[in-house]
Amino acid sequence: MAATIYDIAERAGVSMATVSRVINRMPHVSEKSRERVEQAIRELHYVPNAYARSLSNSKSNIIGVIVPEITNPFFGEIIHGITEIGDQNGLNVMFFNSDETAVKEMHALQILQQYKVCGLIMTPVEGINSYDPAYVKQLKRLNIPIVLMDRDVINSGFDGVYFDDRTALFDLTSVLLDRGHRRIAALIGNPEHVISQNRVQGIRDAYTARGMTCPDASLFASEDFTSDSAYAITCDLIRRNELPTAFLCITNMLSNGCLKALYQHGIRIPDDIAFAGYDRLVVSDVMNLNLTLSQKDGSEMGRQAARLLLTKLAGRTAVTKSILMPTLCVRGSEAMPKKENCA
Repeated sequence: MAATIYDIAERAGVSMATVSRVINRMPHVSEKSRERVEQAIRELHYVPNAYARSLSNSKSNIIGVIVPEITNPFFGEIIHGITEIGDQNGLNVMFFNSDETAVKEMHALQILQQYKVCGLIMTPVEGINSYDPAYVKQLKRLNIPIVLMDRDVINSGFDGVYFDDRTALFDLTSVLLDRGHRRIAALIGNPEHVISQNRVQGIRDAYTARGMTCPDASLFASEDFTSDSAYAITCDLIRRNELPTAFLCITNMLSNGCLKALYQHGIRIPDDIAFAGYDRLVVSDVMNLNLTLSQKDGSEMGRQAARLLLTKLAGRTAVTKSILMPTLCVRGSEAMPKKENCA
């Protein structure tokens, strides 16, 4: 059975109040009493309850982190970056996965509030009606520093770290257009969600910069951004014999689904079809596919978000919005196929 404060007090021959002051590094404890309490803690292998400590203090050394899709490697990289900075600065990190649902996000916020976290780093759920004034007011009611990642909450006044998605998709589309592609299938997920809007605008910008109009028929939408949705769209194009000369995917999960369908149908990149995608793909490295990608450094985003939160905890009040640039890696998969597919 785990030792309690009562056990520590009994072993050290002091009051429970004295034990509490020692554990919480408070003054007004004699050196002799402090030594006896610390010795009892070591002998009984006592581990302080972080939750109980947070209840007795105005705040804890816990920061909350909420991400929308823990299975996405990008968010795994972000968490790695946050914990790296947290470990260096004596901060404990409590993670939650919202699964892109407002209900789960709200539940996470309630739990974090109970633990009296000292700050919050989050990628908010995206959607059509998520970022209304009531949503912003709800977050501000937490009364702690908040740093956003990857998705902004318009007119919120929160600090944040973001990638320049619009430029990333402008660059990827430009690469394909400059290689001569005119039949590009862009897998864009749900176009009404904030995750798509800047990225699709980047695609249109690339066409406009060349005096061309992006055909709406080239933008293949779905209800979500899952691998399964991209897989279904790609399989449907293959079945109808309407393959483009190039696929362009605006998220790594959409890329995974598209590549899975092409692989299962024996369609080779770049011999049979070209491909370009946004964000790093583990499968590309494992299978040495040499894919043309615009890659986001999720670990660096996590580190910068954690550092930004630390400055807020230190009392800085100015709002900071940091924009990170993805890295364009042109590796050959964008080349025009040796023999164009039939439209």
